[in-house]
Amino acid sequence: MSGTIVRMKHCRSLGYCARGVRSLFARYELDYADFLTNGISANNLLKATNDDGMVVAVVEVASGVKQ
Repeated sequence: MSGTIVRMKHCRSLGYCARGVRSLFARYELDYADFLTNGISANNLLKATNDDGMVVAVVEVASGVKQ
């Protein structure tokens, strides 16, 4: 997962809505606006969310493990 950047398009590919992603970022005190602009490192996202199931799935998509 090193070097993998998670973007909104990866969330969308799993059917995640913007409201749900925004809520997840708020829950873990992550910068949603910055995520929309720049994406977020998969490693940082997993660490910040303690491997939240929703996050694990989107990281798998971003890294090409899951389609």
